[in-house]
Amino acid sequence: MNDLLDISEKEAEHLAWIHSNKFTIPELFRKKFYPQGTYRNTCYILSKYVKRGFLLFEKPNMFAHNFYYLTVEAIRTLDETGQLLVMGRKHTVHINPYEKQHDLMVQELRIVLEASPALEDIFWVSDFEMRSGITPRTKFEFLEGRLEDDWRRRAYERAKSLFRRTPDGYFEADYQGERRPFVLEFERTAYNWNMVQRMVHNLNNAFPYAHRLFVSETEPHAMRMIRTLQAYVKEDALQMWFVTDFKRMTTLPFEECWHQLDKPLEE
Repeated sequence: MNDLLDISEKEAEHLAWIHSNKFTIPELFRKKFYPQGTYRNTCYILSKYVKRGFLLFEKPNMFAHNFYYLTVEAIRTLDETGQLLVMGRKHTVHINPYEKQHDLMVQELRIVLEASPALEDIFWVSDFEMRSGITPRTKFEFLEGRLEDDWRRRAYERAKSLFRRTPDGYFEADYQGERRPFVLEFERTAYNWNMVQRMVHNLNNAFPYAHRLFVSETEPHAMRMIRTLQAYVKEDALQMWFVTDFKRMTTLPFEECWHQLDKPLEE
């Protein structure tokens, strides 16, 4: 244990949140943890984490964001102290250049949802966690300290056998006096018909009781998706689907930004 990093409880919270998303950028870190703070102060905090061996960063070019992610030493420290769910002791995370803008926008949606006054006591499982074999039940038992000793082996085996795509996020929250499950899907590149069919099939099988929140990058894409889903989803399941676009999702209250599929679409 002597080679572990000295990480405070607050720092561990920051690092575990970053790692659940794979990586972050200063502006999103600020929105999550210091919404009243300045961008400059956020950069100072993250640069301090780099100097202390907690984080590494990539900067594709001089005009781009710094993309921060955990060092192997930080991952090992959080894992050894029981504060990290997704674990990789030998390698840092790989940032896919073709998916990073999508991932950043999903991360912003997560921040908006976690800060929404309409949603209380949010329990979030990220795409990165699910693709690593972590189920909502596994994460819940991890946070409760009730996991069995061999849970990592079982998660690893589950991840190897996971062929279907995962949603961009799963969460549970208290909403209007009830505990409810939700799945989040974000469409940055327009889905074709086959992709829509696979998405609906996967969500029906993996999350049959969850409300489906579908966010398109633009309003025209959201309008097209509403019509597509209304034509394909079974009538008795339409009330489980809600569609919006990125701008509405990030600027309007949670209760006001959605179109429910069982309602007529006003032109």
